[in-house]
Amino acid sequence: MIMALTIASCHSGPSTDEDRAAEHSAIKMAVSGALVTTKPMRSQLRLLGETVARRHLSLRAPAGGRVIGLNILTGDRLRRGQVVAHIVSREVEAAANGLAVARQVDPDEAPRLGSSLKRYTRDAGVPVTVPEDAIVAQRTVSPGQLVAKFDQVADLIDPGTVFVNAAVPADDIATIRLGMEATISSPLYPEVNFPARVAGLSPSFNQAATTSAARIEFTDTRRIYEAGAPVEALVTVKAVPDATVIPANALFEDAATDSYYVFVAANDGRAHRQTVIIGIRNQREVQITSGVQPRQIVITSGGYALSDGLQVSVDLTERVTERSR
Repeated sequence: MIMALTIASCHSGPSTDEDRAAEHSAIKMAVSGALVTTKPMRSQLRLLGETVARRHLSLRAPAGGRVIGLNILTGDRLRRGQVVAHIVSREVEAAANGLAVARQVDPDEAPRLGSSLKRYTRDAGVPVTVPEDAIVAQRTVSPGQLVAKFDQVADLIDPGTVFVNAAVPADDIATIRLGMEATISSPLYPEVNFPARVAGLSPSFNQAATTSAARIEFTDTRRIYEAGAPVEALVTVKAVPDATVIPANALFEDAATDSYYVFVAANDGRAHRQTVIIGIRNQREVQITSGVQPRQIVITSGGYALSDGLQVSVDLTERVTERSR
């Protein structure tokens, strides 16, 4: 028995490289894969801000007296030449009160006095006319209120001068340039994107919030006309029309070398580890600037259990569709 055990122990030594290669070739992992494609990609910077009117108009009373017929409200759009109210002078108002008394005291004389008053008052009073197309920002008087000549009746906004004042974090200010395209969205207009561009950058920072201001202007007739509206701006800081793209879950990071790699499913039925250089990246997709070519297959499942040379059975259930973002 002792001799038999000794002989058996001599044949149970460490496995050779050939043995490990044989065991490795016997393993075949089922994985999912995706084709490397070419498509447009863009990198966007998300900024928060609000709309601001560069130019305000002051609608003023053309004469002193009592305001009548003023029914405009905040947000109303007014046209040039539109009459929004009338001013009845205090003299005319006093004469009208005297006519009411005359009708009670001397009914026969009242019609003659009424005709004279009508010729003097010129209809309903002095009209308050809008000087140009505008939007009501705030009404500063109420119907029936007494005003002096040139008193402000309403604060108006020139709709063509509304722009976005966005806050840019200090870490991102170096990535923004004048003329960059942007899209503006706001809770006031759900599911609507307004085309815009970066028109100005502030040379100073807000030290308390470590941000700088960027002026973003609308570039289309579609725009936000309200001042003070909360908005979100997506500024396109980089765009590649024909980027080589893979799904984000196909990319792995090597922390030891601070590099990235993928596993390519080759024609020999094995997964080959390939170091890559990345460009634009978002939550779903990654641009590859070096390391893989379009129409190759990258593995999107298996994670860090994959190894170089591992036999794989690839299911192309995940594909990067060639569409514009």
